[in-house]
Amino acid sequence: MTFDENYTKLPKVYKRAGKECYLDPIRNKLIYVTPEETVRQRVIQYLLESGCPNNMIDVEEHLSHYGVDSRRRADIVINAYTNDCNEFVPVMVIECKAPNVELDDRARNQVFDYADLLEVDFVVVTNGKHYLSYHYNSEANKYERIMDFPDYSELLSNTYHIMDFGEMPPRTEFDRLEEVIPSYLSYEIGENTPKELQVCMVNFVECLLDNEYHLPIKKYKLFKVIDDLGVRYTSYGNASGGIFTGLYRSFLVEHKKSTEIVSIGVSVYCTWARQDILKTAINVAVDNEKSSHHAIQLVVDDNCSFSSNTIHLYHHGKIAIGNIGSGKLEELRAYVKKKYPEIISGNKYYLGALTNDRLWRLDDKEVVKLIENLISYALIRDEYRDYKKSQNKR
Repeated sequence: MTFDENYTKLPKVYKRAGKECYLDPIRNKLIYVTPEETVRQRVIQYLLESGCPNNMIDVEEHLSHYGVDSRRRADIVINAYTNDCNEFVPVMVIECKAPNVELDDRARNQVFDYADLLEVDFVVVTNGKHYLSYHYNSEANKYERIMDFPDYSELLSNTYHIMDFGEMPPRTEFDRLEEVIPSYLSYEIGENTPKELQVCMVNFVECLLDNEYHLPIKKYKLFKVIDDLGVRYTSYGNASGGIFTGLYRSFLVEHKKSTEIVSIGVSVYCTWARQDILKTAINVAVDNEKSSHHAIQLVVDDNCSFSSNTIHLYHHGKIAIGNIGSGKLEELRAYVKKKYPEIISGNKYYLGALTNDRLWRLDDKEVVKLIENLISYALIRDEYRDYKKSQNKR
């Protein structure tokens, strides 16, 4: 949902020690102007203009103020007075992000966590341009998307309207894949990717987004799939500092007695040196206890070949290891050979083939093998990164 910036007025700006500050109407303090603070002040003004009493608004309050054993702080909490308990209780928590921050799964999960700790039913997350509103369904034990930014009267009466997303549109027919390429350009598909590859990547993107089909839940050679988590809208970084936000298909996997989330998505890719050339990458991301990151970025423009209407996908093996720099290609190859030798093909890694004669599905034999190889290769690369980092600390 779009947040109407023209509807609200920001508080007056003053200068303190040469720096601009807002006079916060809730905290009655001068607060330095930052992109995130501007969003926070815009939300405060919206709340006041829509009838929320200023003494019912807490801003950047420690969760411990509400009896929660935590050192974290919530951006904005709306309270209500309860006649039965004769006390103030929180009824909504609002998380404010800077305008350049995507409202992805990570942002939503953060505010859901606050809501769980505060035991509130209404949740909003916003970056000042857009907002997402939710209400907690206790029977289903989940937060459901609601239509509007609730005003104070709706909070008191527990009034809300569940968002109706309608039915998911059907998959694009195989012979129409080329027609829908424009709707994926600049997001998932690079404009400079060859047309035959663009068609294949549209097929692969829609395969990942198709929740009617699931990756088989079973034990693979290097890992076990515990669950297919479906599609998530989230963000991951890469070694060069880029951030890739979009739709990923996520899988809960067990590897070496550790449970991790591995996600696969497709995005536009370019280098800092040639930002005018937009290619297409298959990204494999890993969420573990240390970080959330792209373990592989396979640029299909540079790492595939066509033969008899079949796309063969490879990877060159180059690997970045945080502040250490690049890993040694020969060393990584020896590491992969020990763990998963079947993907080694000369100086490259052969990850699989997809025959472009049908719509691909997640339970399709070729797709399953490709995803098994992608996940296995990603997990091994992260093992190698950890090994090199531990060596570097000695």
